[in-house]
Amino acid sequence: MLMKLDTSWLLFGIAAVTMLAYLLSLGLDAVMREDGFGALGNAGIITVAFFATIYLANDHGIRFASLTEAAFAGMSGSFSALLILTFAKAILKRVI
Repeated sequence: MLMKLDTSWLLFGIAAVTMLAYLLSLGLDAVMREDGFGALGNAGIITVAFFATIYLANDHGIRFASLTEAAFAGMSGSFSALLILTFAKAILKRVI
């Protein structure tokens, strides 16, 4: 799915996801405070994990029939990655 986009649409998609991730991460930063990664860190994790999830799903043979399915898969992957990294940070903070 990502590989079939031309450059302008891919850049537009990256810009849109990055802007939405930053807006969302501002709220997450207010809620998580020191347990999170900051507004830019959360936005970076969400953005990278969003596209990585879609790319890895396509690489493993999962094809999305619509943009909505790809968006839901990307969002679930990005929030899962943020959850795992937040848990790892919390465990390391308490252990070390």
